[in-house]
Amino acid sequence: MTEAASSLPVIHLSDTLRGQKVPLEPLEAGKVGIYCCGPTVYDMSHIGHARAALAPDIMVRFLRHEGYQVTYVRNITDIDDKIIARASEQGREADDVARQFTDEYHQDLAQLHMLEPDIEPRVSDHIPHVVELVQQLIGRGLAYESNGSVYFRVAQFGPYGQLSGRSREEMIESAGTRIAVDDSKESPLDFALWKAAKPGEPAWESPWGQGRPGWHIECSAMSSTHLGESFDIHSGGRDLIFPHHENEIAQSQGAHGTDTFAHYWVHNGFINFAGEKMSKSLGNFWTIREILGLHNPEAVRYFLMSVHYKSGLNFEVVAPDAELDPEALRRESRFPGLEEADERVAYVYTTLAGAREALAVGKDVDAEGEVTEAVGGMLDAFVAAMRNDFNTPAALGVLSKPLNEVNGLLASGKGVAKDVRRRTLMRFVADMAEVADVLGCFGQEPQLFLTTRRDLKAARIGLDLARLEDLLKQRQAAREAKDWAEADRLRDALAAMGVSINDGPQGTSWDL
Repeated sequence: MTEAASSLPVIHLSDTLRGQKVPLEPLEAGKVGIYCCGPTVYDMSHIGHARAALAPDIMVRFLRHEGYQVTYVRNITDIDDKIIARASEQGREADDVARQFTDEYHQDLAQLHMLEPDIEPRVSDHIPHVVELVQQLIGRGLAYESNGSVYFRVAQFGPYGQLSGRSREEMIESAGTRIAVDDSKESPLDFALWKAAKPGEPAWESPWGQGRPGWHIECSAMSSTHLGESFDIHSGGRDLIFPHHENEIAQSQGAHGTDTFAHYWVHNGFINFAGEKMSKSLGNFWTIREILGLHNPEAVRYFLMSVHYKSGLNFEVVAPDAELDPEALRRESRFPGLEEADERVAYVYTTLAGAREALAVGKDVDAEGEVTEAVGGMLDAFVAAMRNDFNTPAALGVLSKPLNEVNGLLASGKGVAKDVRRRTLMRFVADMAEVADVLGCFGQEPQLFLTTRRDLKAARIGLDLARLEDLLKQRQAAREAKDWAEADRLRDALAAMGVSINDGPQGTSWDL
């Protein structure tokens, strides 16, 4: 262990396997390997997928901020029953469907300022790894071939159920509700490692004939290929605990030993809509693309970070008319939580804009020296919140007093020495840049963000931008002609449209 690695700060996280918050102790000091279950790419991604991607994104960002070397792996499931079904519906090839929705997923996550993973494996590129892993399990007596398919023999893996905490009876009952009874299996709990080919479906060669991987074995093969038989953190949504992650453990430890595979399991909570988990299968979801057409990406990020990753998040939707048809309902709905997040993000950017504007004039002072209390303690408090289980709502809460303090300085600054005032603004801007790197939020040029937000909001409420620009030009002409009565009349006309005017040294600006 190097001296630098041994001095890295301790970070705690909620581990599903242990059922408690524990300190992260990497397998190799100073280095962390993270595997995240990515999407099955058969449709546009919904806001729940954004949350599942955000949890590891925040972990990776903060671990790197703290000095850890992180290898982040997030897979793409491009072989699956749902992809095949969608391709059949549309008369397309399955790999064409998978490529399309992989690209759409990448576009959505880029909009949300998500980091790209260091490695993004796809199932279709790992067939030999899957076959090799299945052969290992057969050799250990933990799997068996039946009619060209291969199944995992759950009864032979003693720790099965350790992650979900379910009894065998509960799991058998769950298996019966999830899939049809299959006489080719020894037990209802046994799950497919390799599926025999069906007519018209994609298939690959294997020792058991033409077929394709089962869902669970894919992640075991990809994680071991890119992170090794053991790695630090496995993340994913709570809906994956059983059966997906339970089966991953059984396969991986069955092949490599019970002391291998993920050492920590981190699961994010559901996004709930009207008391139910948001999901494609239930049809109660809004796609990321739909939401980003209405709200700034940083507002969406802030909203998702406003609740701890392991807790449920309520996605409140207000429809103006319950009698609307489904498509109109989607167009006309409002999202109070997102609207509140949008206001909070705008408040931060407005404060940053004011601080930068104040610092653009006058002389700089030595950065070392006295600053006001709230700003002086902001970064340490922020980092402490994040070290405590990546607690983004607490970290966001830390910003409240410093923001209030800075706005007080910008408004008057009475009672504060000029050098302390300027140094405080300098410290605030510098420390907020670190906060922005960790949260993936507040890192844009403030005025650009505020202008983009304003224009998006104007489009959302259907503001006539052409008429707005015409009235602004007319008002500017009236002001230049010193026709103050006409200028005031045009200001009133703009106010009636919901537009506020600000005349300043740099010219006239408008907002909503």
